[in-house]
Amino acid sequence: MVYNKLTFDINMEESERNKANRQLLDDMHTMGPTSYAMLRQNLKDKDPNKEEPSKAKVYKESRKRKPGKSYKTSYEKTRQNIV
Repeated sequence: MVYNKLTFDINMEESERNKANRQLLDDMHTMGPTSYAMLRQNLKDKDPNKEEPSKAKVYKESRKRKPGKSYKTSYEKTRQNIV
């Protein structure tokens, strides 16, 4: 496929808009490429009764921070939501 300048400009505009929208988010998960379905299954497998995890548990587990790692977003809103 041959890209012309118009297509390139449209893609750049969309990329910039997406980047700006991501900056507005202040409560992002920290799971990387792991899906919520996989997280729920892993939590279910770890549970002694093999019960589905609650939404609260999935939320908390999906937003864990690794010690010593720097993140672009603040953890305060997430901390408040967990409490």
